[in-house]
Amino acid sequence: MTTALLAGPSGGTPSYERILDAAKWLFITRGFPSTSMEAIAQQANVVRATVYNNFTDKEAILDELMRRYILGYTEIPQRLRAKARPEQTSFELVEEMIRSAILWRIENAELRPLIDLSKHLPRSRWSEWNADADAAMLGWISEIHRRDAERGLLRPGVDLNFAAPALYSMIEAVIASFDVKANRRRVNGAVRQLTLLHWHALYRIEPDDLVDD
Repeated sequence: MTTALLAGPSGGTPSYERILDAAKWLFITRGFPSTSMEAIAQQANVVRATVYNNFTDKEAILDELMRRYILGYTEIPQRLRAKARPEQTSFELVEEMIRSAILWRIENAELRPLIDLSKHLPRSRWSEWNADADAAMLGWISEIHRRDAERGLLRPGVDLNFAAPALYSMIEAVIASFDVKANRRRVNGAVRQLTLLHWHALYRIEPDDLVDD
């Protein structure tokens, strides 16, 4: 992810990043309630005023950590769209999106306690950011399916305005509950099964029969 996309109001400066790194470590190792702004300042090797110049309180720091985590999901379709190769099939593009999302969850397994906390804090913007990420990934899948609908590859009678969100909800539910301790073989198996279920609900041909233009 790029610094520009990750940056908050004062994001990208060395002290800002040290504060975030320090707070993340303390929240995970000591727990959010037991971590003070003073402790964050000491861990980040900055004066307390620097912490307050960047964040109003530790909930604001947690919010920024969560924003960055959710942004990782939002960037998945952006990255796939930018790097899509002409020879990639629609099946491969959907499969790669699902795999990237599951791996991002696993790569950030240490954040699970903080995520659960953030969801229940009164000022949390988790729901808003999560909705943005879902919209980005659903938009990418819908873009792929609309193109294939124009090529006559979908099952007759399929209403993409209904089917795409319904099928994405299934994918999102699995991603949101996927075991962060799963090995790569289990990840690949889940990714393939999800992609196949998604595919056969919409398409009248087998994935192996698909050749993109």
